[in-house]
Amino acid sequence: MEKKKQIDMTQGAIAKPMFVFILPLIAGSLFQQLYNTVDFIYVGNFMNETAAAAVGASSSLINCLVGFFSGASVGASIVISQRIGAHNSDETDSALHTAVSFGLIFGCFLMTIGLVFCIPILKAINTPDSVIAEASLYMRVYMISLPFSFTYNMLTGAMRAWGDSKTPFNILAVCGFLNVLMDALFIIVIPMGVLGVAIATLISQGASCVMAVIASRKQGNPVVFSIKKLCIKWELLKQILYIGLPAGIQSVIITFSNMMVQYHINAYGETAIAGFTSYYKVENLIYIPIMAIGQAATTFCGQNAGAKNYKRIQNGRYVILGIGVAITLCISGFILLFPNQVFGFFINSQDVVEIGISLAKISFPFYWIYVFLEVFGGSVRALGYSISSMIVTIANICVLRVALLGIIDDTFHTVRSLAVVYPVTWGTSALCFFIMSAILVRKKIKSNIL
Repeated sequence: MEKKKQIDMTQGAIAKPMFVFILPLIAGSLFQQLYNTVDFIYVGNFMNETAAAAVGASSSLINCLVGFFSGASVGASIVISQRIGAHNSDETDSALHTAVSFGLIFGCFLMTIGLVFCIPILKAINTPDSVIAEASLYMRVYMISLPFSFTYNMLTGAMRAWGDSKTPFNILAVCGFLNVLMDALFIIVIPMGVLGVAIATLISQGASCVMAVIASRKQGNPVVFSIKKLCIKWELLKQILYIGLPAGIQSVIITFSNMMVQYHINAYGETAIAGFTSYYKVENLIYIPIMAIGQAATTFCGQNAGAKNYKRIQNGRYVILGIGVAITLCISGFILLFPNQVFGFFINSQDVVEIGISLAKISFPFYWIYVFLEVFGGSVRALGYSISSMIVTIANICVLRVALLGIIDDTFHTVRSLAVVYPVTWGTSALCFFIMSAILVRKKIKSNIL
């Protein structure tokens, strides 16, 4: 890695470096989403609704497992970025190798859980019997890729922590293209159905892990990864988990609330399941860039928290917020202007497309609110208040959303009405994070002056 790829976020201008940092993050995140989205595109266009529903039903469970570890990896990223901001190279090195070691162990653990309990879990969320067999097949093969995926996320999370967002993007661009080719091979050339889709994802994620290991071993990195250094420093792991576990639980809560939506949707049959899955795939075109913006906010605030530049955090949040809102409005506006073309790209069933569009018209106009949630929530976590962030998420995204789901479904009993819970709970969460972030940053500034 070249030295020029690193971005010091603790000094100098904010807007231009952040924009340069955010763009590869967004592009890379979209390529990562290709692993599951391309699966659904091929299944939706070359197979039947049952296969599309199978991929959709298992996707929510996969996101639950991956969401927990992705959230937990936030702890590693924040600890590493704080050490970089404080210019502590020894602890930066130890934090990286501790995070990767933990990732490998826990990735294998989650893989085992997924392999053993996938069918009971699929039945628990009301998955129709007609898709259980294919959904469990897809999920089990996907579970094997979790150790590769988690190792990749830990390594690239460290790269982002020191300001390199281009290397993760390059890896994902290559592996995203590989996934497209593998899907074509195992669905069109060698028709293997849902199994072929899952194998394609496994190959692609394995390749991304190998490439991340190679990139992280290059001389010139702030930290050079070495397999021989893999070990767990318990004090650093404690700090990583203190921040990461609440963030991981928070991700599971968000995914759980989506699974509750899935539970209600599943009662409407295969076409509704496929329609809601198409909605999720298109939604990711907005959601994934916002998550990347949240990662940028967390990295920026983490580095500056380590350097004790709290006034810079106060100003930087609004710069990142402005960039994020502008990007979100552009993407959501484009989708709402051309909904048939966008949804039709994912699946060729007009009934399914119409359900997806009807859901999008409810939530997409308000998706810019989610940027507030991610930017201010990211600043709260970067300052070390991950438990407070988790509490806000539980109250709004879990308790309030699940309560609203029950009320709305009983009152209106339509697929379209269920989408209302999204903008409402985004708004309440964003407001809580905005207030919390403002109070915490001012408190840090005041204590730093004293």
